[in-house]
Amino acid sequence: MTGFLILVGIIATAFIAIVSYDAVLSYRKNIRVYTLADSLANVYCGILERSFDLFYAVIFLMASQYLYENVAPFKLPANLGTWLLGLILFDFIAYWFHRLSHEINFLWAAHIVHHQSEELNFTTVFRVSFFAVIFRSFFFIWMPLIGFDPFTIFTLGVFLAGYQFLTHSRMIGSLGVLEEFMTTPSHHRVHHGRNEKYMDHNYGHIFIVWDRLFGTFVKEEEEPLYGITSGFESNSPLSAQFSYWNDLFTRAYRTKSFGDKIRVFLKGPAWTPKDVGFLPSAYRTDKKGDRIKRDVRITKEMSSYIIFAIITSAAIFFRLTFIIKQMEGPTLASLIQNSEVIALTVSLLISVFAQGRVMDNSRIALPFEVLRLLCLSVLSVIFYSEISWILPLMVAYSLISAVWYAYMKLSKSEESIRLAS
Repeated sequence: MTGFLILVGIIATAFIAIVSYDAVLSYRKNIRVYTLADSLANVYCGILERSFDLFYAVIFLMASQYLYENVAPFKLPANLGTWLLGLILFDFIAYWFHRLSHEINFLWAAHIVHHQSEELNFTTVFRVSFFAVIFRSFFFIWMPLIGFDPFTIFTLGVFLAGYQFLTHSRMIGSLGVLEEFMTTPSHHRVHHGRNEKYMDHNYGHIFIVWDRLFGTFVKEEEEPLYGITSGFESNSPLSAQFSYWNDLFTRAYRTKSFGDKIRVFLKGPAWTPKDVGFLPSAYRTDKKGDRIKRDVRITKEMSSYIIFAIITSAAIFFRLTFIIKQMEGPTLASLIQNSEVIALTVSLLISVFAQGRVMDNSRIALPFEVLRLLCLSVLSVIFYSEISWILPLMVAYSLISAVWYAYMKLSKSEESIRLAS
């Protein structure tokens, strides 16, 4: 447990340090890079996706191990040379998965989550769909078939994820000669742009050479406008996950052609059946009809409340992660049969939904917040009663939070969460 806590501490400290430096630098340059609602929505999306991956990774690992040991015609030696070769192959596969996720609607329905935000910063890297976890596995399951062992594949995935984190920056400018062959923040800013000349370019994760080779490279000339062309007007992580799926199923239902019902999912985002138009855009416009950038303002009081809430959600997530890491050879069956794992998972899902409703200023937020807080106390009673200080702490936290939130919502003061005019 000590080693796990140290690792979590190191990762959390590094993340906070990098984000804090980036935020201070943007403040000094008078550039608004971070907003609380957007950053928290990103983090909650990450918690949701990582929680799902804790279960799905078990399936992928078992499948990879089986293919590597029983089907692969040969096994590559684990050394630096094969790791570097694997990195090139891994990034090549990632390029095509990324590119197809922009060109095929059912893949885009998962990937669009990463592009919904109209901000770009280090927290954006966490804004990922759990559907993408499933789709991604079908692209990388081929690596154990050609002799790469599952641990090497895992380390390659961790390295790529770490590199991706660093490319989500607005503060880092041109990196000179590295711009020629590495994916840099400048290249990735282009990828997140909704400007017509920038859209659907720069798919590379580590090496930009794939984009140069396959004709999808565009150089950054001015900073892009971020987000998706149709707009997304919610802070809810669950709404983010299902928004475009709802769009696809709605258009598939409305079209009369059976073939078009299928093509809605297999064609690209720019296509729609002839008898069904695109659904209305979600963004707001001003009196001139120009798009208004989404800007959610949260009072200091509500900000404090939400931050304390996400700390408890993060604690549940890390506890869930620790339990699974401690299990020897976990299987999906063993996870489902573990009552603490299931209780933590349900509590986490309720927390994500409730906090999404809170950040959307929804009328149903209060009852779901009460349910979230009740779950914390129930968890403490059932699983952690032997730790004397946890139950009174959780009960006190839940009662104070319920009263605090109810007061903020029932008082006649100005809305604690609102869109800026």
